[in-house]
Amino acid sequence: MTSLAAGKKQEAKLAVEAKPHRWALSWPARTYRRLNRRRNVTRHVEQYCQPFEVEGPEHLADFRGPALIIANHTSHFDSVIALSVLPEKLFDRTAIVAAADRFYTTWRKGAWQSLRYNAFPITRGGGKAALTYSQWLLRQGWSLLVFPEGRRSRSGEQLPFHPGPAIMALSGQVPVVPIHIQGAIDILPAGERQSRPAPVRVRIGAPLRFDEGTSVSDATALMEEAVRRLAGDQVAAAVERELVTTSA
Repeated sequence: MTSLAAGKKQEAKLAVEAKPHRWALSWPARTYRRLNRRRNVTRHVEQYCQPFEVEGPEHLADFRGPALIIANHTSHFDSVIALSVLPEKLFDRTAIVAAADRFYTTWRKGAWQSLRYNAFPITRGGGKAALTYSQWLLRQGWSLLVFPEGRRSRSGEQLPFHPGPAIMALSGQVPVVPIHIQGAIDILPAGERQSRPAPVRVRIGAPLRFDEGTSVSDATALMEEAVRRLAGDQVAAAVERELVTTSA
């Protein structure tokens, strides 16, 4: 494929637009997700996250939202992992920001994502208009799960955050819950279709609350640093465990 053809294909992909399925917020849809949480979320984590460790769940113990839940992104498995650590009341009122060009290319595919995970489409490169539904959800008391990098990291290294999530948090005046997921890239790397078991460790940080007047750039930097810090803590903990094992 020539570079020109590849460029046109990419432009067409980015141009995919889809409307949110508001019926996914209805009580029948919420009841479906509540009753099928084990089948759609927990079962996958138990099958592929081996072992599965969660640090910092106390930060969400009495947390109801609304909030912006952010996490690093290395795999499509990240969404299921992040949902699995949410307390029931927070899970019941959380929606996932999903790329329209990836999960909403057909009506049936998009509707299934909306029903199963309460996902909704956002158009990449759509500017402020793409954030309208997200901001409306926050005003209605819904929490959002979003991956601020905007795409999966193929190396596992954290990519720069886009400003959109910071705009959501500041406009909605909601706290931001940082999460770092380690190991999901080994379950389902970008470009592969077959999942395989791998060790996964999730670290949940204390919610961030921004002072009035915080700029979008400052909020973006603080969110990015919060997730990086959680990643650093995990590396330090892994090294410490390795030293203890070696000395024993």
